[in-house]
Amino acid sequence: MENKDDTFIVLKDLATKINEEPDIYETMIGFIQYQVSDKGIEFDDYFRTKWEIEADYPMTFDDEYFENENRSELYVYLSAENDQQVFEWLKYAWNATHDEVFTKNILHREIYLLKEKGITF
Repeated sequence: MENKDDTFIVLKDLATKINEEPDIYETMIGFIQYQVSDKGIEFDDYFRTKWEIEADYPMTFDDEYFENENRSELYVYLSAENDQQVFEWLKYAWNATHDEVFTKNILHREIYLLKEKGITF
């Protein structure tokens, strides 16, 4: 997407399906992940660089590596911590699907919980 404001249009469209699709938050996270990757945000060369290498030489990661929703969440959460636009996208998705208002404290809590589960890149 050329205009990152279009991201909100897609997220709003996805939010209308909240009663139809129980995993809509994961769908929204996946879409935000794509947008973050498009922005070129990386952590230890993960996601964009390693994914491109994996696409050319499929031997370093198993098939589920980039399909792991926890890893996708961690990538989006860490990106939101460092990029205000990503934070706003995530805030919209969270507020549309959760019963609590998204804040920096919630973001830090979620990052901590994922790391406690052993989720890494």
